[in-house]
Amino acid sequence: MAGILSLQIGRALALAIAGHGWLWPASSSLITSSWGIITGNLTAGLPSLQGTSASPWFAWTAAATIFVATTASLLVLAVRWRASILHKGMASATQAERLLGLSRLKTHRAVIRPDLYRTGRR
Repeated sequence: MAGILSLQIGRALALAIAGHGWLWPASSSLITSSWGIITGNLTAGLPSLQGTSASPWFAWTAAATIFVATTASLLVLAVRWRASILHKGMASATQAERLLGLSRLKTHRAVIRPDLYRTGRR
């Protein structure tokens, strides 16, 4: 779907820059007109426009740029979302006890929580 929308937005940009205004196809021809754009017909699915001076290369370049930017943004969001699930913060007291043991926690409490267990004068 992102590819189809990228093609349509790229075509609309190419036609707008060529001076024809922002044109969008009817919803019924949104998907079917995409093949016409790929083959170089920028007027596919637009009944009000016949013949244009806009270059299909510009439409393809704009569509590819939009598609890559959208894909990269979605990938970054997915990685951030996955990282937030995997890393939930500090260990609980039970997890720390299980991993380190009570005697080691007491011995190294000034290093583990320097805000609570300072050594020396306060």
